[in-house]
Amino acid sequence: IALVLVAALLICCESIDIKGLIMPTGDVVDKRFERSMEMNGNKAVARVDVEEEYMVYVCADPHVEGTYKNLRAFCTQQRNNREASFGVVLGDCDNLRNTLPTYLEAIRFIEEEQTINSPIFTLIGNHDLYFNGWDEFAELLGPSVYWFEAQYATGCDIYIALDSASGTLGHKQMAWLREFIETERAKYRHCIVMTHTNLFYTDNTQLGSGNMPLEETATLAELFSKNNVTLCLQGHDHFREDLRLGGVRYTIVPTIG
Repeated sequence: IALVLVAALLICCESIDIKGLIMPTGDVVDKRFERSMEMNGNKAVARVDVEEEYMVYVCADPHVEGTYKNLRAFCTQQRNNREASFGVVLGDCDNLRNTLPTYLEAIRFIEEEQTINSPIFTLIGNHDLYFNGWDEFAELLGPSVYWFEAQYATGCDIYIALDSASGTLGHKQMAWLREFIETERAKYRHCIVMTHTNLFYTDNTQLGSGNMPLEETATLAELFSKNNVTLCLQGHDHFREDLRLGGVRYTIVPTIG
């Protein structure tokens, strides 16, 4: 039995990061946060021009391996819809070693099929850390913590992307988020927070990256409520749910597959 288990482990090690299932791989979240702040220069990474009312396409958990039919269809629908200003992918972009370039191919603008080259913003998920994937993510997609603005004629909305891929924001990201929201929120009409890991659903099947600590969820819910966060978008758990707590809407987005 022991020999069979060892053999199975060796066979699976190319497709399943056993270490990553047990503990976060790549840098720990505090180090990813520090590197992200250096990369974005502590300023918005983009400003997207929008109408006062606009549409955003959102999906989660594409888990790209060898095929990306659904994700390409998502991007093509977005870029052929003149009402859609941009798109967001809420993490778990890839699933295997060295498949992040395939994800980039899936979201690439294709002039022959797509009308408008509208941007697609990407969050980091726990699967994106497997096989020490943080360095590749940072190189190909950029920071894991950032924000951008959607600017219309008379004002702006702000979108904040968080790094919850390790199942926690960590001390440094949490302290930054608290100060950032408390000082910057009033400048914007809507504040949308985006995270891969679901704040509320208790899932221990993925060990450390399965769900947020209860105390952290309570702290974030209080912070969002007190500062009038409009919406929190989440993925990770592959089902759809809409919740409201303290005046904040929390939308869990199912997997795109």
